Amino acid sequence: MCGTVNDIRKSFASLRIDRKMRHREIAHFLQITEAELVDAHVGVSKLDAMQSSPNLARAVRLKKSWPELIQFIEKFGEVMALTRNEYGVHEKIGAYKNISMQGDIGLVMSESIDLRLFYRHWELAYIFEEGKGDSLQRSVQFFDECGQAVHKVFLLPDSCHEAFEQMIDLWADSNQDAGVQVQEQSKQFVDELKSPKAFDFDAFKNDWANLIDTHDFFGLLKKYHLNRMQAFELIGQHYAEPLPRDAVGQLLNSAAHLNVPIMIFVGNRGAIQIHTGQIRRVLDAKGWLNVLDQDFNLHLRLTDIHKVWLVRKPTKDGVVSSMEILDERGDVIALIFGKRKPGQPELETWRDLLESCKEIKDQEEAVIEEVGN
Repeated sequence: MCGTVNDIRKSFASLRIDRKMRHREIAHFLQITEAELVDAHVGVSKLDAMQSSPNLARAVRLKKSWPELIQFIEKFGEVMALTRNEYGVHEKIGAYKNISMQGDIGLVMSESIDLRLFYRHWELAYIFEEGKGDSLQRSVQFFDECGQAVHKVFLLPDSCHEAFEQMIDLWADSNQDAGVQVQEQSKQFVDELKSPKAFDFDAFKNDWANLIDTHDFFGLLKKYHLNRMQAFELIGQHYAEPLPRDAVGQLLNSAAHLNVPIMIFVGNRGAIQIHTGQIRRVLDAKGWLNVLDQDFNLHLRLTDIHKVWLVRKPTKDGVVSSMEILDERGDVIALIFGKRKPGQPELETWRDLLESCKEIKDQEEAVIEEVGN
């Protein structure tokens, strides 16, 4: 940890005001995790925060009661849900409704907020209040054991702020001393493709061809000890084709222009957040590809997209096609599907749109071949 708790608090206030840095950027600058940054503000009262800095910031550590906390968030009414990974950010406005459990996975399946929450990776939770000019930004933030943010909920002006206060009264942890220990994040990942000799390739291909549901794909990867990038490299172009990075912008712009409803997944090891519907405003700015709609924002850092794939998965409802955007580890930055429900085939307009992205690749290959000649 960089300096004392008081040092972190002072640095946070200064960097937020003077350099307009976000929490993640401040944590990186101070060489600590986001959880450590937030936890440094535990124990600060509202009065102390207001007297010590115009940029009020205080945190309340919460009990590790994940399903109950998520259930309680329903009382907040309309909020902004945020789930991100290193290179993708997914922000969605709506209410937490239809909350349930499926095994150890939490589900939120309202019309606007659609989440899969993997509680086994959740370790810390905080109420966080921060002064921003004349307003007060309030949030509930969840972190894994390595101090990485897995999910955040931000209250809006019309949210139920009384319920927020009730959450503090009901779920505050008995320990409100600042300072938390987090585990070191593993840097290990597989960087070499499995050789077809290391397993039965024919069996792998047969299992892929006989997928019944898109969710069965996770089991396929686990069975053959592959990450997504390895599986795509091995399976062949009938099921997975590489696309250029520019295809992401083309797909989103075309979907917006043609009003093709899509599903966009962004997640991390602790949560997956899904947008379903049309998108309207797509902008490319400072290396980020953005969807900036009224109730949905998406931010993808284009410079760190390692591979883009067009993937086809057989199901009982027909082939389901997706664009899968991966980082250098082979981990998912974002997944994009056409809007569909179980029992329905995918939209032909979506499939045509996705298949048209191959034209960019064909044009690039033609240019390379012409230059080579």
